[in-house]
Amino acid sequence: MKRRQIVKAVGGVMACAWAFGVNAQPAAFPSKPIRIIVGSAPGALLDVASRLYAERMSVYLKQPVVVENMPGASSTVAARYVAKAAPDGHTLMAIANTVVTMPHLVKNAGYVFSKDFVAVGEMCRSAGILVASGTSPLKSVPDLVAAAKQRPGELTFGSGGQGTTSHLPMEMFLKESGLSLSHVPYKGVAQALPDVIAGRVNVMMGTATSFMGSLNAGTLKALAITSDVRSPKFPNLPTFKELGYPGATYSIFVGLVAPSGLPDAVRSKLAAAMEVARNDKALQARLDNIDQDISDVRTPEQFQNYLKAEEARSVALIRAANITAE
Repeated sequence: MKRRQIVKAVGGVMACAWAFGVNAQPAAFPSKPIRIIVGSAPGALLDVASRLYAERMSVYLKQPVVVENMPGASSTVAARYVAKAAPDGHTLMAIANTVVTMPHLVKNAGYVFSKDFVAVGEMCRSAGILVASGTSPLKSVPDLVAAAKQRPGELTFGSGGQGTTSHLPMEMFLKESGLSLSHVPYKGVAQALPDVIAGRVNVMMGTATSFMGSLNAGTLKALAITSDVRSPKFPNLPTFKELGYPGATYSIFVGLVAPSGLPDAVRSKLAAAMEVARNDKALQARLDNIDQDISDVRTPEQFQNYLKAEEARSVALIRAANITAE
């Protein structure tokens, strides 16, 4: 073969190889709209927070970020769906504490949280508040402790269901205080409220958002809060920690996760979009209006470590208290 033909042939092969290499590179992220799967109905906290973030993340990412509601079975339907999605960053899931704990409460949840998901970032969090009826003789946690010691097992506490965020922090308090109260689970906090207000159930744990109307009306009274320090919104409300029960410190978080195997570069870009959203003053004001705070858990690594610690803590409590889903 003549020299000129050899050079031409080699050049053609190199050009083809170069072209193939370029085409083989993954498309720049994001290459299509991003979906946030929410395992609750429209209007719930997961849904509201996700939409606030989605709107602002889409501007940074230059692609639509769409919230899709997929309620059912305490978010396990949504979790199973997202766990099987491609780990390319185009399918995310909005989660709260229950998604982390549910595989430890039910058989065949369909996913293993620590194996199937990777953290992207926390959106917001809030504390739990222990309340009693506005007409209850219980006016403080010391009152509750004294009454429970006098009548072990007779006093009751309501919740939105086994293993929920209105149940676990109460079990944490009972474990640390050594008290015995009878658990009355409902199908949701809203269903439990009338019985607590009427005094048929002695106390209940829940978010400020769930209780604010009743607290303002005086039909409920707040006894303590699960935050690490006193809340600016409730400056006169003591924390469980300052009352001598630091083990009852608890946060109800909302965040974003992705299927395991998410590339680091994609995870970083999603985290950057979340940080832009967090710094938006309008978003901060909207979250404040629904009694949600932006914590110092900002990076994917921080959120991953937080989730790992919370899962271990919750699993230990679930096993110690022998908690199972209804």
